[in-house]
Amino acid sequence: MKIRISILLLFFGLISCQKKEIPENKFVRTWYDTEYIIPGKSSIKINADSTFYYKSRGCDWGVFSKGKWRVIGDSIELSSTKIDTCYVISPFADCTFFDRKNKAPLPLLTMPNCEEPDQGKSFCLFTKEVFYIKNDSLIYKLKPSSQCPDTLKIVFAKTQKIRK
Repeated sequence: MKIRISILLLFFGLISCQKKEIPENKFVRTWYDTEYIIPGKSSIKINADSTFYYKSRGCDWGVFSKGKWRVIGDSIELSSTKIDTCYVISPFADCTFFDRKNKAPLPLLTMPNCEEPDQGKSFCLFTKEVFYIKNDSLIYKLKPSSQCPDTLKIVFAKTQKIRK
């Protein structure tokens, strides 16, 4: 009888030692733009440590951003962190950005009163930008305050687009 109880306890002990799998975060990966109109490419790298890095490049321009992310329901929210280098700021998606009525004069800078911003690239400001996944795509949810048309779609995919 003691042997049966010992075997039973050993059996339950071994079963309870199974390694529990940590669920994979569906957002963590590198996402690539799907836009074909402007010659250039963009990507967002979402890291497992709750940080992200965004870069976008064209013929003679480039922007980047880095920051923190958090999951909210079935969406992810990205917000840039402050940097200590002088760059011109451009918002991620704000269709009224260049309409400067009642706004600070351009250029907006990452550091107040910095003298010589890097001319080769600028800092893209993410301010609680929300994305969600649909099928295999990371889709940006436009903010009403951006005043962008409903037809504007910002979509990233798991694989890079094919250049023609």
